Amino acid sequence: MRNVILILCFCITSFSYSQFTIQGKVTDEAGVLLSGVHIDLDENCTQTTSNGSFELRDVVAGTYVLRIQKKGFQTYEQSLKVVGNNTIDIVLFKEEDLLPEMIINDRKTVTYNSTKINQHQIKEHFSGSLAKSLEHIPGVNAMEIGSGVSKPVIRGLGFNRIAVAENGIKQEGQQWGADHGLEIDALQTEEVEVIKGVGAIEYGSDAIGGVIKINNEKIPQIETTSGSVILHGKTVNEALGLSANIQSRGENYFYKLKFSGVDYADFKVPAHEIYYLNTKIPIENKRMKNTAGDEYSFYAQGGYVSDRFQSIVSISNLNSKIGFFPGAHGIPSINAVKDDGDSRNIDFPYQKVNHFKVINSNKWINDHDQWDLLFSFQQNHRQEWSAFHTHYSNQSPPVTNPDLELDFVLNTLDTQLKYTFDAGLNHKTTFGLQQNYQENQVGGYSYLLPEFTRNGAGFFAKHEWKVNELFKADVGLRLDYAHLKVKGYFDPVLYDYLKNTGKSETESRSYAQRSTAISNNYLQPNIMVGLWKGITDRWSVNFTAGTNFRFPSAMELSANGIHHGAFRHERGNPDLDVEKGLSSEIVLQYESDTFKTSISPYVYYFSNYIFLKPTGVFSVLPHGGQVYEYSQSRALITGFEWNVYKRIRQFSADITFEYLYNKQLSDDGKDYPLPFTTPVNLYGEFAYHINDSRLMKNSKVYLSVKWANAQNRIAQNEEKTSGYTLLGGGLEAEFKIGKLKPVFRVQASNLLDTKYFNHSSFYRAIEIPELGRNVQLMLQLPF
Repeated sequence: MRNVILILCFCITSFSYSQFTIQGKVTDEAGVLLSGVHIDLDENCTQTTSNGSFELRDVVAGTYVLRIQKKGFQTYEQSLKVVGNNTIDIVLFKEEDLLPEMIINDRKTVTYNSTKINQHQIKEHFSGSLAKSLEHIPGVNAMEIGSGVSKPVIRGLGFNRIAVAENGIKQEGQQWGADHGLEIDALQTEEVEVIKGVGAIEYGSDAIGGVIKINNEKIPQIETTSGSVILHGKTVNEALGLSANIQSRGENYFYKLKFSGVDYADFKVPAHEIYYLNTKIPIENKRMKNTAGDEYSFYAQGGYVSDRFQSIVSISNLNSKIGFFPGAHGIPSINAVKDDGDSRNIDFPYQKVNHFKVINSNKWINDHDQWDLLFSFQQNHRQEWSAFHTHYSNQSPPVTNPDLELDFVLNTLDTQLKYTFDAGLNHKTTFGLQQNYQENQVGGYSYLLPEFTRNGAGFFAKHEWKVNELFKADVGLRLDYAHLKVKGYFDPVLYDYLKNTGKSETESRSYAQRSTAISNNYLQPNIMVGLWKGITDRWSVNFTAGTNFRFPSAMELSANGIHHGAFRHERGNPDLDVEKGLSSEIVLQYESDTFKTSISPYVYYFSNYIFLKPTGVFSVLPHGGQVYEYSQSRALITGFEWNVYKRIRQFSADITFEYLYNKQLSDDGKDYPLPFTTPVNLYGEFAYHINDSRLMKNSKVYLSVKWANAQNRIAQNEEKTSGYTLLGGGLEAEFKIGKLKPVFRVQASNLLDTKYFNHSSFYRAIEIPELGRNVQLMLQLPF
């Protein structure tokens, strides 16, 4: 009996320490083999090869957690009992297949507030510009600049408090002023993630309000060629556009080519006149004269991809030319807005923008770690052209380009190195080092933004810990350094003019010193923590808290001149400190098969928020308006976003409610609201989903409602804005005609041609309403 027991013990021990092989292949739902998929079996891990296969050797018998991950796909996770050699075939589903009709925040993989939308959803909500096309995301709004340009606003924070990153590189240029749009073509973007609050630890300064993260590096499948052509048009500005792309991949090499172009006329508004600088200016034929424009962009990408290494080079170039409404650019002019009979011509004043960018991203992929190395160069060149005019009589026009009013050339070099290490299934640590160099040159007969150079460096570290299936914690640390050197400029012509008009020596010099020479060093730490808790299978909650900061810009420190784009005289403050604060939010989410809802209250506190404060003194320059000076005070921003989605058979409803409250916390007790505060608003989309047929699928008709409350809580010198209700609707259908699968979309907005004002609009200050009734058509022809 004793020998039998010994033999059994020996057999059990031998079996326990037997080593087996687990192998298999990974495909998507269409059966396409997927390479570069990360396979984890506790401490054992590997990557799928170019043919989608994988093999794990020397696996000891036991029960494990098998986790399979690939960017752009849902994570596959299950318990696996190993008692011998095993072959497994895995099917991964794309992320967008999780929620085909709606967008909801992703909190099962991250602790911070993140919302992802794919290329299909971008086209579905396309509204001419990228920022405008993201407005359906809770907490995101757009500050429009006419009909072709806009900039994003998140929770009332915009400009240089929102970072926009493409393929890991921060987009430069749009943060300089209200009239500088986001120079990225919406139809060329492949995937967008909006990160709100403190989840932006990788981006440092300029990311207080959040990050719009654009991924244009989705790699095509092996041995495939595909593309599409998109035709689109609008009635509100008679826009005609074309976008085309093609991509192809062999085994290791791939390329993408994209082109977009659009030409549009003066846009229409439901108004007959505006009021600017005590002057009523007529709007003939309800068209904003000289607001026509065009935009052309080209994008090329090529790369090498293998199981362990990939290198991608992306080159983009965007050119646009957009007219400014002449009746409210500088001196009010009624004659300038008379109908010239051509709604598509672009006359003085206008702006020209060219944004050129090169990005090289490299990845070295191992079983447990990954290195990322990025290089980029971008040049943002912006010009404002206006027939030569002067605010002081002794100024002569330049010999060359006498009508070039402002000329900005911003060159930026970026280098980033990131190392990510996976310690088993439940721990991931990331270290990053970033370097940024900028040089800004200026020209033109007018003056606003100074010349400057800026050197910056940042280091960050993050750790993600999956405690168990129902609890996850993140912590992030960051340290940033920046050196800003601003070139001083004294305008002797202006000085002589002011002295000759009887101004004092002190006053003449204060206006003639157009920028103050500055050489500042900044050093700022930052910390973020995040917690995610699964309450039940359907309920989850996450909490994030951290510090935030923003280095003052050259404009805020040293500008001194008339800013036609903002309709005022702006003066910098060289004594500004780093903008600092604390922020936190809680997100509670429920999700079932037919019902989903999330609510996210948040709060931001700033110890020294930077804002433009009216001085009560009017500029001595003719038509300069009131002088606004950059100042700092404590500030509070709080609110919440609530999203509800319900599906009943073929009907669905998607409703988002936003509430925002903010104010300055000044020492004198005058706690004014912050400027451009988004009013309480609600957006609802109600759809009927048509059953798929042999000819048509993925089709729906929908009605949309946008309601905004009156904004009576206003900053100094702002105007109150009345509330409004807008109706819209649309139709989307994907057809199958032989081998063709065209997608047709029609979208209508402001169906009742309602006259309304967007409180955060660029043109709100001069009573220009938002666009009138608009019908947009889009035809997509994939191949």
